[in-house]
Amino acid sequence: RLLSSLLSVFFFSLQAQLKYLQCIAISCLVLAAKTNEDEVIPSVQTLAVQSRCKHSPAEILRMERIILDKLQWDLYTETPMDFLNIFHAMVMSSWPHLPPRLPQRNPSLHVALLTKQLQHCMACHQLVQFKGSTLALVIITLELERQIPGWFPVITDLLKKAQVGS
Repeated sequence: RLLSSLLSVFFFSLQAQLKYLQCIAISCLVLAAKTNEDEVIPSVQTLAVQSRCKHSPAEILRMERIILDKLQWDLYTETPMDFLNIFHAMVMSSWPHLPPRLPQRNPSLHVALLTKQLQHCMACHQLVQFKGSTLALVIITLELERQIPGWFPVITDLLKKAQVGS
């Protein structure tokens, strides 16, 4: 759906010439794959060869940049998941004695649990008003409060490192 939206908006609104249609389509495919975090993206070279595109990988990448500029998109905006992973890593590196005290005892399993909680929060329309970084901090805080008896110094340290006031 995203691919067809990108293609129609770009092609019809910008009056692209037909000779660039294949390049636009491949570029839109690359952009659509990049917006899905779970997608494995083949190289532009591989896509160009497999699709029998007559345009070079450099032209495809240039078209991708043109599309992003025209739509005023930035694909490298931080997501709530980025904040969750960063904050979790900060806690685990500053407090290495915590993993044995967590029920999962494994930081990867713990962050997987937190990820499910974050996804649930992001699906809740009442929570859309909050920044992703705020949701990530709240989820980590609540989980540590629930699991660790001495949770307050851990969260205080995290808030200071994240430069968040109380």
